[in-house]
Amino acid sequence: MLARTYRRALLIELLIYLAAGCGLIRFAGWTWQAAMPATLLFALALRALGIGASLIIAGHYASPAPSEHRLNLIRQLGLFLSELGAYIVIFNLYHPFEELLAGEEKLRPAPPGRLPVLLLHGYACNRGVMLPLRRYLQARGINAYSYNLEPAYADIDAYADALARRIGEIRIASGAGKLIIVAHSMGGLAARAYLRKYGPGHVAKLITLGTPHQGTVTARLAAGKNGRQMVPGNAWLQRLNEAAPAVPMVSVFSYQDNFVVPQLSAALAGAKLVPLSGIGHLGMPFSRRVREIVAQELIAAGA
Repeated sequence: MLARTYRRALLIELLIYLAAGCGLIRFAGWTWQAAMPATLLFALALRALGIGASLIIAGHYASPAPSEHRLNLIRQLGLFLSELGAYIVIFNLYHPFEELLAGEEKLRPAPPGRLPVLLLHGYACNRGVMLPLRRYLQARGINAYSYNLEPAYADIDAYADALARRIGEIRIASGAGKLIIVAHSMGGLAARAYLRKYGPGHVAKLITLGTPHQGTVTARLAAGKNGRQMVPGNAWLQRLNEAAPAVPMVSVFSYQDNFVVPQLSAALAGAKLVPLSGIGHLGMPFSRRVREIVAQELIAAGA
């Protein structure tokens, strides 16, 4: 399970910093009061460096943004800080401790005439990243559930069968004939792979958040078959995009997405397009604006 991998990585990192701190104390004469903040700042600097690099790459390959979606220096700084905060929370809390935080999701009947919602995460993630959005929707009376796409680096088509089972479980428990899917990043491609194989019979609507429908140049650095399937122009993506959307779709994307690049790759032809600005890729599930848009689209579709 991916959560276990992230916990191990955190433990290894912690042991490295502990050893570095001990080295500073023993060989450089530092005190614990000086060594501890120094190692913490180093950890923060590494994360900041990664986010900064992603923003630089995104800027280099950026899609032309309309004037109303361009950012001034202050908003660019806000984007950097919000993405850094999202990275820290996601990869140091929500992913490693997904089972503890997200807990067991008890399926329940849907209110009469209301549709349940399935939330799907993206590449190298788990359902923990969708927890803030799930809680937001549940607080508004929307039956929202999530699911782990596993194995983490599998063929995206391989997720279709597991999704079919999860959709069946939710439909049976809720008593609803259909549900709505909200998918972040690669999760949107997994949902479309499901629709291509199983058809639109059980899905009323698909809402994608920063999904690389046309691929992303950052996937050239990604591991696994699903990483290769997100490289722009590959045969798998071309086949997926041959047909028009099978269900009503909403494609939410940001002109400052720092992982789906060029950013217009997340704008799917035939879908309702919702362009945003000042929101990074990792920050989408945490964004108040994105949550409001998702809730409005779900309510309009009968959730």
